[in-house]
Amino acid sequence: MTRISADDKARITAAIHAAEKSTSGEFVAVVARASDHYVFVPLLWSAMVALLLPGACLFLGLSLSWLHVYQIQLLTFIVLAALLLFVPELHIKLIPARVKHTRASRLAKAQFYQQGVQLTAHHSGVLLFVSLAEHYVEIVADKGIHEKLGETHWKGIIDMFVAQVRRDRVADGFVDAIRACGNAMAEHFPPDPNQVNELSDGLIEL
Repeated sequence: MTRISADDKARITAAIHAAEKSTSGEFVAVVARASDHYVFVPLLWSAMVALLLPGACLFLGLSLSWLHVYQIQLLTFIVLAALLLFVPELHIKLIPARVKHTRASRLAKAQFYQQGVQLTAHHSGVLLFVSLAEHYVEIVADKGIHEKLGETHWKGIIDMFVAQVRRDRVADGFVDAIRACGNAMAEHFPPDPNQVNELSDGLIEL
């Protein structure tokens, strides 16, 4: 899974500083390794495979006692569940995209409030969120921004950001998206010389 170096973090912070010079908007960058542990997935798949084993034994004509079948089922469940649980890159592929996106979007919105992005004086805070395991990107903007630009304005920026994340260029995605957001907001939210920096400028890692 992608690792973000100290140099990459410095680039993201520099991009936030540069964007905040051109607008009164404030930007917060958050990256999560994954938006959920998805424990139910390896357990569900392991249980399904274990439950199908008796039928497979009958189909293959294997002559096993029910005790042996039960032992094989139990061992299969334990081994498969352990494999999937301890290799996240493997079991993440078994999760439906809709489930992954729902969990990631939920975490993005939770971070918007947890990081206090909604509390800026001008209601011009923007959260840029990436969940690496799901290759998910979301930009959550405060109500003041939605009144001026609307949610659809972010679609092109998000599409560009997702493409960068899929190529394991997460830092580049953050830098480009922050710059694009700053440019988009400059017209409606010009810089305020008296503005106080209210939010964190460093990359927040979950």
